[in-house]
Amino acid sequence: MTRAMGVEIDCPFSPGLLRKVAYAGSQSSSFVKATNDLEALGEVKVGAKRIERWTKRVGEERTAEVEAEALAYQELPLPEQRRSPVDQVPQVACIQMDGGRIQIRDRKGPTSKKKEKASGKRRKGFWRESLVGCCLSMVSDQQTEDPCPTIPETFVDPERMEELSREIKGFSGDSEEESDEPREEMAGDRAGRPEVLVKSVVATRAGIDVLGQRLVAEAHARGFSAARRKAFVTDGAASNWSVHRKHFSHYTPILDFTHAVCYVYAAAMAGRSFAAGWPGFCQWAQWLWEGNTKALIEAVAARSEELGEPKQEDSETSPRKIVARTLGYLKNQRSRMKYAEYRKLGLPITSSHIESTIKQINRRVKGSEKFWHEGAEPLLQLAADHISETTAFDRFWARRPSQLRATRCYQSAT
Repeated sequence: MTRAMGVEIDCPFSPGLLRKVAYAGSQSSSFVKATNDLEALGEVKVGAKRIERWTKRVGEERTAEVEAEALAYQELPLPEQRRSPVDQVPQVACIQMDGGRIQIRDRKGPTSKKKEKASGKRRKGFWRESLVGCCLSMVSDQQTEDPCPTIPETFVDPERMEELSREIKGFSGDSEEESDEPREEMAGDRAGRPEVLVKSVVATRAGIDVLGQRLVAEAHARGFSAARRKAFVTDGAASNWSVHRKHFSHYTPILDFTHAVCYVYAAAMAGRSFAAGWPGFCQWAQWLWEGNTKALIEAVAARSEELGEPKQEDSETSPRKIVARTLGYLKNQRSRMKYAEYRKLGLPITSSHIESTIKQINRRVKGSEKFWHEGAEPLLQLAADHISETTAFDRFWARRPSQLRATRCYQSAT
């Protein structure tokens, strides 16, 4: 009778209201705010704790479903993994990934300075990394010549470059004001840029291996393996490229241009006045845009030699350290910076879409007053589901009535 009616035995809500509760719990800035939103928009009053409990329940169900899909993909033979399970194959398949920020309070760890001292463990603070990936289906034309051979003005504008350097992780930390719009799109259009058709999102706190497994399963479900043009776009983090090697090695590896140009900007301006450093940066940025890594690396190496080897007492912001770090970065990433070639193929060259997606998720889970424990994974899953533009979440709700528990769900006391 319970399943026929579509009502869960211990659930105080109808299926339709439960979906609204889970939506409010995962999209409002807090569970208290979700209570106010439901009352104002749905004319129903639900306590914050009840919203939290049932949002977590729904998120756990979705997480279990995604885990099962990832396992099912791993068990497929290789020919099946490379074959599309759907008829509609994207013209261009793109994977992007990066990390967000979330505060995790470990209830099993030291809870006071006295316990911390007794355990011999040093507090690391509460901030941890959340991991997010995007599967983007795109359309674009292939060209025989570079459709945009000259670097766009936004990347050689002093104010814009200063702003980008503040925004990009690893330079000046998080920006105070965050926009949901992809960075490159904010600067205006450029010839040959691929157009995004559909985006789906994967998010987790379970580690890079889990993200990779879920991301490749999602890509397979959307027919990405059968696409003729495929791109994997991310920043220079080694963990990101480990996912590429393990799951997406048949995708063209592309270093996010925005991160690369910020490294070049930092090196060009280090230890120089604006008048002395800016002309050199403009030339270096154009070489980077062209994919002329040979000329660029030689110029940065000459600047590094001019400044001398970094010394142990140098701070991380010293010109010697900045230029040496950029030189190492460019040498390590040079095979992923063939930007003119990528533009001719109609492939994306920035990870702007994953950056804007992370900002959307951060608005729910990130905050100085927000601490998560067991509820982080379910909430990240639901946040990703609501941002995704596929029908996977709708299908989950359609299936759910036939999968309801026939008995009450009890929590064990701890």
